[in-house]
Amino acid sequence: MALTSISQHIKCTRLLALLVFVSSGAIAQRDAQFSLFSLNQLQFNPAAAGAGGATRFQLTHRTQYAGYQATNPSDEGGALSTQLFSFSMPVKNFGIGFYALNDRTGPLSHQDFKVSAAYKIPLMGGDLQVGASAGIFRQAMDFNKLRPIDADDPLLQTGVVSQMNPDLAIGARYENETFHLGLSLNHLLQPKYSFGSDLATNPLARTVYLNAGLNLEVGYLVDVQPIVLVKSDFAVYTAEGGATVTFNKRFWAGGTYRYQDAYIIAMGGIYLLEDQSLRLSGAYDFVIGGNKAKSPSSFEVLLSYDLPSPKFGKKTIIRTPRFRF
Repeated sequence: MALTSISQHIKCTRLLALLVFVSSGAIAQRDAQFSLFSLNQLQFNPAAAGAGGATRFQLTHRTQYAGYQATNPSDEGGALSTQLFSFSMPVKNFGIGFYALNDRTGPLSHQDFKVSAAYKIPLMGGDLQVGASAGIFRQAMDFNKLRPIDADDPLLQTGVVSQMNPDLAIGARYENETFHLGLSLNHLLQPKYSFGSDLATNPLARTVYLNAGLNLEVGYLVDVQPIVLVKSDFAVYTAEGGATVTFNKRFWAGGTYRYQDAYIIAMGGIYLLEDQSLRLSGAYDFVIGGNKAKSPSSFEVLLSYDLPSPKFGKKTIIRTPRFRF
């Protein structure tokens, strides 16, 4: 009887170790990672809702480690995959936003749905926005994709086990014609996920994001925008930065470097319409060092569409030569 109890305890410990390993790896894998972070600021900072004064719809797809072959035949392709839809709109001195995110890492997947609101305060020739977001964060584990040593272990579950918890974030962002600076804190409630096991409760770590960018006019048709993003869960951190160049307000290209992951990222885009309302952007990650298992590279595609800013209040009076009043 004692041997049976010890055996069950060892199996539970193995399951606990597996859940901890899968769900708490690099910080970049806990929160979805995007190379085009400067175009996806609402995803990590609720104060970006309504920023820029445009009503904007965005759709992003990212494939991480494209070409990676999984050892488990049930894991289709094996590459990490992320999709993000976001909406942002200014309303007078407020901004509202929403995003829905789907992220898959082998047997583990999560979905994040949040509504954001921000208040704009004129300050020193620019705008200071303070915001918050609230929603749900769902995690799911597909136990059918795991390869246990003992397939008949009664403590191992089958099928998909999922859990949903409320999640909150706060942030601030300052922007003027020359630069922007943002600071945010995500997962304030540190939601916990156990996947049906009383021994494994893995909370989402609170994560802080700091991002900034400049807009430098170096010529009549050329603008240069240095960008940087730092994120940390107070245990580990990642940082990436670089610059983009925009030509004639229509074409842009650039590159960044991601510290620790040893990535050089090439990116670029084009405005498909003359009014600059429709933009197509892309990024490709080149692995220049680190773990050889990550040698298959990653790519990202983003499509965004801007609507004219809504107008509130009385309509403007149009004067004509016949009626001058």
